[in-house]
Amino acid sequence: MMHDAHFHTDEYAFLDFLAQQLIQGIVNASSPQEYLRLSAWLKQLKGIRISAGIHPWDSDRVSWEEMRVILEQVQIIGEIGLDNVWCEVDPLKQYEIFERQLAYASKHHKPVILHLKGMEKEALPLLRKYQNKYFVHWYSCDAYLDEYIALDCYFSIGPSVYKDRAVQQVAKSVPLDRLLLESDGISALSWCENRHVQMSEYLALMKRSVAYIEALKGHMNMETQLNQNLMHFISYAENT
Repeated sequence: MMHDAHFHTDEYAFLDFLAQQLIQGIVNASSPQEYLRLSAWLKQLKGIRISAGIHPWDSDRVSWEEMRVILEQVQIIGEIGLDNVWCEVDPLKQYEIFERQLAYASKHHKPVILHLKGMEKEALPLLRKYQNKYFVHWYSCDAYLDEYIALDCYFSIGPSVYKDRAVQQVAKSVPLDRLLLESDGISALSWCENRHVQMSEYLALMKRSVAYIEALKGHMNMETQLNQNLMHFISYAENT
């Protein structure tokens, strides 16, 4: 059984597709409005959980006061983080919102999904300050990987694994029981493939990622292992 540890969608049809395929996963809500929409859709579907948090790209427009109400309703916080590559939001504002969410998650024992791009080094002191169970989504940095492994983070392997050397290094280096699989959503698959990806292609592309991870790790039955890892991560949330 396939899983998708982290993805975004604004289409009910994609959630329905995942449910029909019995795919477990975590869908991201980055605003109160998105959370309410996803919650309404998922009342009729099984297997998908919602994470919620203020994305660094949105840290200057999504209100902490509004989002905190949503954080109280979810078991997993994220994706949250820091970004100076694809984001023009003032870094000080990003830090402020990131630390508020880390402090909240640590206090309430809610695991966190991290978005880190270009500021992997800068995030480490905050993660050490706010001890928690962390899941780094689509890590693609050549540096600091050992420091994140030392924090016992989970790492999701993004769909660029077949062509991105940095993502391949993550798959090779991270302990087997800390690896996860993600699509980041159909739009991310399209970005990765540099073309429009149809929903009907989703399973084949995800299975391609699993095959690359198997080859890199020299481990068979990788799909089963990855699924077990996601269930272990989710158990941290459900036992709090």
